[in-house]
Amino acid sequence: MERLAPLLNVEIIPELGREICEQLGYKFIGEIPDQEGFKQRVLEAQINAETKLAQRGFIADRSTIDCWVLWQRWNICQAMTYTTEDYYKKSLAQARSYTHIIYVPPMFEPSDDGFRWADADYQRQIDRLTRMTLYEWNLLDRSLFIKSIDIDSRVLEVIEWLKDQ
Repeated sequence: MERLAPLLNVEIIPELGREICEQLGYKFIGEIPDQEGFKQRVLEAQINAETKLAQRGFIADRSTIDCWVLWQRWNICQAMTYTTEDYYKKSLAQARSYTHIIYVPPMFEPSDDGFRWADADYQRQIDRLTRMTLYEWNLLDRSLFIKSIDIDSRVLEVIEWLKDQ
């Protein structure tokens, strides 16, 4: 992202979940007592940040697609609720406004930074949910699935793809 944003002359939206967690005074997401409220707050912040930058363009470390995928993962055993349906609709509406989606699938062991889950099985679950969401929401035609491992090759892969769009 940091290498691509200046080339495209767009701003970066950082991982807002991490920022909001810190704003609430917590070091880890798991410490937050109101998990559903936290996820709602992250989604609203994501939509607000994306809407603010929509005209100029942006690159986001996370998107509303990620918000929905994580909501699904952490609420997987609960029956669908009106809250979940509302969350789904908000995420979908925002995601449909995206013109380009660049997805970097898990390619190596994530570093354990104490914030994100680094478990390989968890990473595979998130990858499956992300791919299923992109398919279900009919976003595949505007999605690039990164194949390169090193940063320089990834940047070139994105630039080439954008030229063809």
